[in-house]
This record gives sequence, structure tokens and C-alpha cells, in this order.
Amino acid sequence: MTKLRFSQEFRARLSGKVMELGNLTVGALVLGQFVTNREFSTLAFIAGIVLAVLCYSVSYLVSH
Repeated sequence: MTKLRFSQEFRARLSGKVMELGNLTVGALVLGQFVTNREFSTLAFIAGIVLAVLCYSVSYLVSH
């Protein structure tokens, strides 16, 4: 199996973009629950937390 080798600069940029995706997920699915006039959605809230943690974890793993 061939291992891909990326430059440190590329990994740093990718890590930053994945972190931004995690931040957008928190903003849209978690904080959005408290801003809208709609009924609170537990599923969207939990999905937002899980996706954000996943994005943050991938970002960490890509950068190291």
C-alpha cells in the first residue's frame, strides 16, 4: 500500500480548513438551535456536536 506524502504547508492548510468546517458545523447546527424560532431539535444538536468533534479530530490528525 502506497503512503501519500504531503508537504507540511499543505497539511497545515488542510488542517485549518477542516477546523473551519468544524466551526461552521457548531455555528449552524448547535448555536442555530438557540437563535431560530423553531422547536429545539435534539437530533440536529447531537449531530452538530458529533460532526464538530469529528472535524476537530481529523484536523488534529492531519496536522501531526
